Amino acid sequence: MLRYFVNFIFPPRCAGCGALLPLSSRELICPECLAEASGSDMPAVEYSHCRLISSALYEGSAKNLIKEMKFRNTRSCAKILARVMTDSFIKHSSGFSPEIIIPVPLHKSRKNERGYNQSALIAKSIARLLKIPFSASKLQRTRNTPSQRGLHPAERIKNVKGAFIVSGKVPQAVLLIDDVATTGATINECAATLKSAGAKRVVALTFSKT
Repeated sequence: MLRYFVNFIFPPRCAGCGALLPLSSRELICPECLAEASGSDMPAVEYSHCRLISSALYEGSAKNLIKEMKFRNTRSCAKILARVMTDSFIKHSSGFSPEIIIPVPLHKSRKNERGYNQSALIAKSIARLLKIPFSASKLQRTRNTPSQRGLHPAERIKNVKGAFIVSGKVPQAVLLIDDVATTGATINECAATLKSAGAKRVVALTFSKT
């Protein structure tokens, strides 16, 4: 009843397309945008240190959902993304059984600006769905690297080289979570860092890929 009253005062809109939602809506996404974000069949990508599974291309409703979560403080989008990503992981995991789920970290200064790490929010929800341990402190970013946007692939690799450290040992099988992958430079560097601390296999899972 309270949700209905709040939605009546502040009509909910879909984070994917902006359409008005029913007052009884529990999530900020319409069936059409959810189907669009869930309907992609993205092939897995192999990098030197990890395999990447992505749910959707960075366009349309998927792009809008990411922007809504990262730049408009709509943290509830994390649960929507997590559900779609979990389905993608189950479909394309090829028998991989992670022992821990770790998000790509933000530098503490950037996290303080935003107030949260969107990848950690997603990872925590995925951990609940898969019933796998989660850690947001195991992998840390030591340098506040400039944004990867606008950089060429070689520049992206150089930008994140040596930017991460691991606290203690990590299990052999790690599921690494991020919101968006472009060239894969960041997740590949994170995977290399995790492997240097004991991981034998790292699979990265992102909601979207450009």
